[in-house]
Amino acid sequence: MATLAPIPTAKRQRLNAAAESKRVAALVDEGKLNPTTDNVIIQLQSSVDGETLGPSISLPAGNTGQRELQMIVNQLRRQSRAGKKRRVDDGSESQEEDYDDDDDEDLPFAFHLDVSTSEGTSTQPTRLDITTSISQDVLQAAFARKLDLSAEDTLRIVFEPQAVFKVRPVRRCSNTLSGHASPILYSISSPSSSLFLTTAGDKTARLWDVDAELPLHTLKGHNDWVLTAAWDPLERRCATGDMSGVIYLWDSIDSKSYGVKGWGSKSGKQVEEERMAALAQEAGGVMPTEKPKMKVAEKRALRHASPPGKVLKGHTKWITSLAFEPAHLNASSPRLASSSKDGTVKVWNTSTRTCAFTLGAHSSSVNIVRWGGETTSSGAGVLYTAANDRTVKVWDSADGKLLRSLDSHAHWVNTLALSTDFLLKAGAFDERKGGLIEGLSLASSSAGEIQQAALKRFKKFTAQQPETVVSGSEDHTLFFWPPQVGGDRTAGEAGGITPKKPLTRMTGHQKSVNHVAFSPDGRFIASASFDSSVRLWNGRDGKFIATLRGHVSSVYRLSWSCDSRLLVSASKDSTMKVWDLKTYKIKVDLPGHDDEVYCVDFVGNKVASGGRDRQVKIWRA
Repeated sequence: MATLAPIPTAKRQRLNAAAESKRVAALVDEGKLNPTTDNVIIQLQSSVDGETLGPSISLPAGNTGQRELQMIVNQLRRQSRAGKKRRVDDGSESQEEDYDDDDDEDLPFAFHLDVSTSEGTSTQPTRLDITTSISQDVLQAAFARKLDLSAEDTLRIVFEPQAVFKVRPVRRCSNTLSGHASPILYSISSPSSSLFLTTAGDKTARLWDVDAELPLHTLKGHNDWVLTAAWDPLERRCATGDMSGVIYLWDSIDSKSYGVKGWGSKSGKQVEEERMAALAQEAGGVMPTEKPKMKVAEKRALRHASPPGKVLKGHTKWITSLAFEPAHLNASSPRLASSSKDGTVKVWNTSTRTCAFTLGAHSSSVNIVRWGGETTSSGAGVLYTAANDRTVKVWDSADGKLLRSLDSHAHWVNTLALSTDFLLKAGAFDERKGGLIEGLSLASSSAGEIQQAALKRFKKFTAQQPETVVSGSEDHTLFFWPPQVGGDRTAGEAGGITPKKPLTRMTGHQKSVNHVAFSPDGRFIASASFDSSVRLWNGRDGKFIATLRGHVSSVYRLSWSCDSRLLVSASKDSTMKVWDLKTYKIKVDLPGHDDEVYCVDFVGNKVASGGRDRQVKIWRA
């Protein structure tokens, strides 16, 4: 069902206009700032490091919007870099960073005025985004009227870098794909954004080709509902977990390729070689002298056969979550972590298909596991787990040692998100092109080269914003936690911040929090709840930004576009909604499913969704 905001009546519009005119007149009479005519003094501040850029500037409020502010910021950035280069050349300052030619290119920025209070729990907006003009977006905003601004005030405007490329909002369903015989329970897009993996209650998982919008493979082997899935960071393998506690590993057909080339169909030569190897094994290792003869239909069936699954057994109850080791930590043979309702987390060696160790400190069902990108003193990554025992636990993935337990929630912890989630999933893949980073190839590049390229991306991202964690709970709250390992944690402790205490308690939801997700650039956090709302929070401190209202029933799932400009939500009301993060309103309403929508993913510049109606829908601009 579509949800539309009612248009104000003509009488209401006249009353609003009269009230606004009266307010402006009162400001002029009192000697306060007149937003329609006066200049304002602004000071630009970077959201990355908090440093101010250039001197205070006096600008006309009515004629200064995002476009004009963007030109000013880029000009000031060029002047700042030129001045620093001169000081380095003169020897009066040491060079602490390398300069790229790309640094001189104009970049897009988003701007806002921070009006946050001392508490991050207010239901009022804590920032006013600037798009049209400072006058319209800030000074005439209803909430800004309480700020009592005067012409002498300096407005501290924060600028945030945005992705150079843009993803167009999806507006129509381009294809409806049938295949599952039961509701689709979970979905996840591949690192290259070319494949879409779904799991369902019909005991199967299915692979879909998003570019061609066609089914690719049906992964059979499970004997119970398939509940969750995960992708190897180089797309050479995927994993699925079911309700009986069994995990299946599925290897790509061609490990030197990704996407449809890696997972599509075998070549005729490959089928013949496999048949000859099978015959040789039957003959005790003696290779047959002639190629095996196969009928055309038999050969075609073998070419298009789904990849066989390999079983991992150990859990005694259903699998709740799966996570592979990131590419920058282990590109050659990443391990797999699985969480279960049996209260344990297991780390698996995917090469030998054996359990390396079991994490057993939780006293109740473990709902989610995330493999972080920061490293401990052992050089291994960090595992984050959340459970029904009301705790979030942090582990060293080298040996399964418990580093700390975060115990602030008052009820089950349902969901976790890392500020680096998108980067860890993409690994060495470039989200703009849908392929590997330029200069890399699965066929010719070594695992070490791929790992170093992924590590370079990760370090560049975390240099601006450390890896942080947000947890969402059945107690209707979220907690924003400080960095748990590395130099950022040490610096925080020196400043009086302990990693065991949350930086922000994020309140406002009226019911359970189902899902939480950081935007790819880490600027925003979005949370979905049974209270039919989506809430937006600041990704750097967890403070409230806005409530996105439009759904009329529980919101199950969220997904961000790779440029961080669009957010899509899936709901029990059978619709999905694409949200405009400038106005915090619905940009596009996407009805079309016949029942509840359980899962949704941005897959490149498309959106794929599935739910109770057993159909996968592909949406495009």
